[in-house]
Amino acid sequence: MCSSDLQPLRFHLEAGSMFSEKELNLEEHELRDSIRALSATQRRRYDLLEARLLKRPSTYVRLNIAFPLGLHHFYLGRLLRGLMNLSLTLTALFLLLYTDFIAYGWMVMLATVLLDIPQLMNARLLVHSRNNQIMADCLKRASTSSATMQNANKSKELS
Repeated sequence: MCSSDLQPLRFHLEAGSMFSEKELNLEEHELRDSIRALSATQRRRYDLLEARLLKRPSTYVRLNIAFPLGLHHFYLGRLLRGLMNLSLTLTALFLLLYTDFIAYGWMVMLATVLLDIPQLMNARLLVHSRNNQIMADCLKRASTSSATMQNANKSKELS
């Protein structure tokens, strides 16, 4: 299996290109074909990694309840987006509670909510995209770690 087989198509909302469910399903299907081609040892390693790292759409949706805080972004590993939401929310709360600039506080809070609405509307696709990325990373790690272990065993046999 060559390294180009391990790099599936990537569709990112942050990059400005919208992805569709059809594209994500195609990407997932390609990944699953590559996973089926793994050896038994590689497959066990892959399954352990995947079980630990895959994200659940239901957890993402629950975290969306507190979306001005950006917790759902942290859950998907989108740290910059999460920090942006958290800092905007804290700024808005500071303006609302501790200054006379209440109108500005409401405007910052509204901007935070408006920036996140597209993310909320595409929650299922965002989680699917992230899970495809995780699957690709697990596939790569399972393939390379198994190859590294085989090389180590061969060098022990030669010694």
